[in-house]
Amino acid sequence: MTNFITSKGFKVLLVIFLIFMAIKFYNNYRAISRLEKQVSNLHQEIKIARARNTRLKEQLKNVDDPSYIEKIARKELGLVKPGELLLIPIEEE
Repeated sequence: MTNFITSKGFKVLLVIFLIFMAIKFYNNYRAISRLEKQVSNLHQEIKIARARNTRLKEQLKNVDDPSYIEKIARKELGLVKPGELLLIPIEEE
């Protein structure tokens, strides 16, 4: 057994094994780095989704409020009450 450990064949096998392990380590390191980046991106997406969810919940609370409905109708839809005139300013270039 002592002759095998000191033999040239054992040293070659050991070098091949160490190279193989280094390659596996590098590939695992890259995979972990990629997954950590994905986790970071997903945390950011969750943060954005939660903020949007909060805004939508606030809008949902105001759905039955007549003043909110009027505000949205005027601002986003350009609607006016009967008898009112809608004035649209012309922008000069």
